[in-house]
Amino acid sequence: MHPLRRLNFYYWRYRRLFIPGLLCAVLSSTFAIIVPIVVRQAIDSIPRLVATYRGFQGTPLESFVYADAFVSLLTFGVIILFLSIGSGLFSFLMRQTIVVASRHIEYDLRHQLFDKLQSLSHDFYLGHATGDIITRSTSDIEQVRRYIGPAIMYTTRALVIIITALTVMFWISPVLTWYTLIPMPLLAVSVFWVARLVHTRSDELQKQYSRLTSRVQEALSGIRVLKAYVREESEAEAFDQESSAYRDRSLKLALVEAAWRPVFVTLTGASTIIVVWVGGKLAMTGDITIGNIAEYIIYVALMTWPVASMGFVITMVQRASASMIRLNDILDAQPSIKSGTEGSASFEVDGHISFRNVSFRHPNNGVMALKNVSVDIPAGTTLAIVGRTGSGKTTFAEMIPRLLDAEEGQVVIDGEDVKNLPLSTVRNAIGYVPQDVFLFSDTVANNISFGQMDAHELDIERAALEADLLDNVKEFRKGFETFVGERGITLSGGQKQRTSIARALVRDPKILILDDALSAVDVNTERTILNHLRSHFGKRTIVIVSHRVSAVQEADQIIVLDEGKVVERGTHDELLKKAGFYAELHAKQQLEQEVEAFE
Repeated sequence: MHPLRRLNFYYWRYRRLFIPGLLCAVLSSTFAIIVPIVVRQAIDSIPRLVATYRGFQGTPLESFVYADAFVSLLTFGVIILFLSIGSGLFSFLMRQTIVVASRHIEYDLRHQLFDKLQSLSHDFYLGHATGDIITRSTSDIEQVRRYIGPAIMYTTRALVIIITALTVMFWISPVLTWYTLIPMPLLAVSVFWVARLVHTRSDELQKQYSRLTSRVQEALSGIRVLKAYVREESEAEAFDQESSAYRDRSLKLALVEAAWRPVFVTLTGASTIIVVWVGGKLAMTGDITIGNIAEYIIYVALMTWPVASMGFVITMVQRASASMIRLNDILDAQPSIKSGTEGSASFEVDGHISFRNVSFRHPNNGVMALKNVSVDIPAGTTLAIVGRTGSGKTTFAEMIPRLLDAEEGQVVIDGEDVKNLPLSTVRNAIGYVPQDVFLFSDTVANNISFGQMDAHELDIERAALEADLLDNVKEFRKGFETFVGERGITLSGGQKQRTSIARALVRDPKILILDDALSAVDVNTERTILNHLRSHFGKRTIVIVSHRVSAVQEADQIIVLDEGKVVERGTHDELLKKAGFYAELHAKQQLEQEVEAFE
């Protein structure tokens, strides 16, 4: 299927704009084509009017004949004026319909693309750079819009003008018409050649623009790390290389576009010279009139741009096709995690979670993150997960809200396989605080209420209190209306984590997942947050991933993961008696606390 066929749906949707727009394009071109005919009639009438005037010169009727000649020529001028106004008016209406339709389609495409991006699973983004996706969402859609709007207008006007003009010209003088058309194939070939070069170099420029955008996006996102490691100079050099490559490709494209105009003017001038030279000879033999020569010159001027525009239309089509292929790569992508349909619409999550022989292998690196894991978490209880880095703790946590799906085994919530439940049902019941905290460039209040968009001000304050953030917020000059900056750059690491926790708590979820969400807070703050969470023990299911024993020791059950397997499980006291990894971790952290207290 041709990549641009996807747009047929939009043509039909906005047919009430396209059909009048195409009609206006035809009428605008028709009015423009009539002008040379009127000019020819006006010029051919001048010798007759002059001869008539001289015949009556010196007689009482001289002034009347002069006035009649003046009115005749003025009439021709008024007709040309109204034809030009009509052509301009319909050209305006053409743009107000076709261009407006193209803007509507651009709007729809952007929304369709954004909705699709939100529906795709995490593994899609592992294979696509953020800068590249941004380029597709902006520049590529713009290329498609240019095809939809200008390309359609240029094509319609070109076809009407060329077909009508050639018909009239061949009717007047086939010989002069053939001579006039001699430069036109050269013009068409040169335009096509330029169009191919423009397409190739534009495609290279577009790819380099994606790389440049990705470089800037990464540098700005990691600005703190960049500064901390004093990498400004090396990053500037890397940016300079990408920017220089973009400049060089831009100059190559500009060179082709600059060379095109002299070629265009030269070939247009050649057609005019041929019309005057050959037309003059034919006028001397009486085959055509002087008015026909003027008529031909105007026709040549009218046809030159439509002929040239066809080359640019070809370029627009090629560029739009290339861009549409890149857009279709996203629009045709299917999420690897699909919403279930078997669960009842009235299904309410209570919070009983079961992992039944779950195994998972990461698709990007092939590492086996979980191996035959079975865990039962009754509703209202707390599960704590500890283990070394890379042992599968985060993978376990991401399985519950279906950010990842099990390759083998089942993740069951309240007796129903999560794959059978609608994603919205599962995720609306979960408050998830990821390891990688992300805050939006917005106020503290809006970042918290992102978890529950209709949250009342009191709910936001309650969530901030439970996350031990309220006192900090009160110290801010603007309180909850404090702007946190991009990714929460104005907040400390602990404040960002607590804001993320408050975001999860504001929705009062049945299941709360904290993936190492207390790593950036001190022990006292951790204790305060955990005390607030304990007040909900028995009311919600809590899954805590942590490296700190102090954060997990009150849990109803604790599991220790190692290389994707559950190697220990039990309560805090039971695990201490086993003298395994958990007991070693506990002893080590107690020693660290004693050393810190001593210092």
